[in-house]
Amino acid sequence: MSDEPVVPISPRPPRRDWGWGVRAGLPALVVFLFGFTLGAYLAVARQAQTFTGGRVVDRPRDEQSFSWPLRLTQRVNILVIGTDVTIGPRRQVLPVARADSLLLVSVDPENGKINALSIPRDTRAVIPGVGVSKINAAYAFGGPGLTVRAVEDLLGVRVDYYIKLGPASFARLVDAIGGVEVDVEKDMRYTDTWAGLRINLKKGLQVLDGAQAEGYIRFRHDALGDIGRVERQQKILLAIFRKLKNPAMLVRAPQLIRAFTDNTQTNLTLPEIMSLGMFALRLEEADIQVATLPGTFAPNFWEPDWSRARPLVLDYFHGVSPQVLAETTIELLNASGVPGLARRTAGRLERLGFRIVRIGTAKETAATTVIIDRAGKDAVTRLLAEFLGKPQILRQVQAADVDITVLLARDFAAVSSTLPRPTWP
Repeated sequence: MSDEPVVPISPRPPRRDWGWGVRAGLPALVVFLFGFTLGAYLAVARQAQTFTGGRVVDRPRDEQSFSWPLRLTQRVNILVIGTDVTIGPRRQVLPVARADSLLLVSVDPENGKINALSIPRDTRAVIPGVGVSKINAAYAFGGPGLTVRAVEDLLGVRVDYYIKLGPASFARLVDAIGGVEVDVEKDMRYTDTWAGLRINLKKGLQVLDGAQAEGYIRFRHDALGDIGRVERQQKILLAIFRKLKNPAMLVRAPQLIRAFTDNTQTNLTLPEIMSLGMFALRLEEADIQVATLPGTFAPNFWEPDWSRARPLVLDYFHGVSPQVLAETTIELLNASGVPGLARRTAGRLERLGFRIVRIGTAKETAATTVIIDRAGKDAVTRLLAEFLGKPQILRQVQAADVDITVLLARDFAAVSSTLPRPTWP
């Protein structure tokens, strides 16, 4: 093993900021479809010119995920972050906030699906540069950038984009579509004067306005706690999706635009949101899967159950089963000139479930990393590329003693420290 120092992980900066910042805790599960449906409305109504504010901050990106006009071409993963408010001893709003809800969404155009994984805010995680903590603390320490990196390391999934927003926008979005019909499963009453939260709902089928809908999904004062809240978020997500697909909603596009942009920050560009929106509106309810990170309650933390979480993550975000992954043989050849790079990379990949059968040094160094698929292992090859920075893939199906060969070159050595470092046990 090489004793080279580990390069610190630096958060990727946001690329676009709409409006004047985020106010307080929003259920991320519902905002995702709002934003993308809004993008579709913009595409249909040709109202893209209404987005003239905000700022653009560039970062390295994968231009192959989208094409013009308005078409999603490959899977993208998007982290939706809802933040909470920290109240001081004098009832003042403090500048430090935590993530109130986290939703990692995989948009898969090849199979026509959206998979979403809700990550409980109390999930035990290793936050880069901080250490073991609840995952929602990452936002307080480093904003969206550090939150993205913490989620990447927790799940071993590359996050391409993020959307961050606050609670005022959720209530406004629900009001903008004229409320949402929900069958409230029981009477719900709760008052938190410090946080300005008042919940008073009766059991039964009813149309909830924005404030009532926010109370419904924020209620967690029962035996199920946060898990019950996540289930209610999933329930209201599908109810909102059904309403958004109604063509009559097109006339409400201006209200949706204002509600969405006032409290939203994202590194998605407007054309990308429009592309995602056009894709989302073609889906049916059966094409959307929502799950919660499996785990158990423990003192102070939600402890992930990785025996159940690993297969779920592989399925939701990569479309690969653990069995196929374990059966595929891989060799890593170091062509970077950096001692120990192949061995360190092998350790990281093995923790993700890849089967590394050989590690070696290439005969000469190379500038560009290449993955060679020798056995038609398309799904595993694409997954491997996700964890190696999406290098070039060559398909050379032929008899060989390994299924896949990876040539780790100088370009990989330069970016390897920024890639997910899974913390699975």
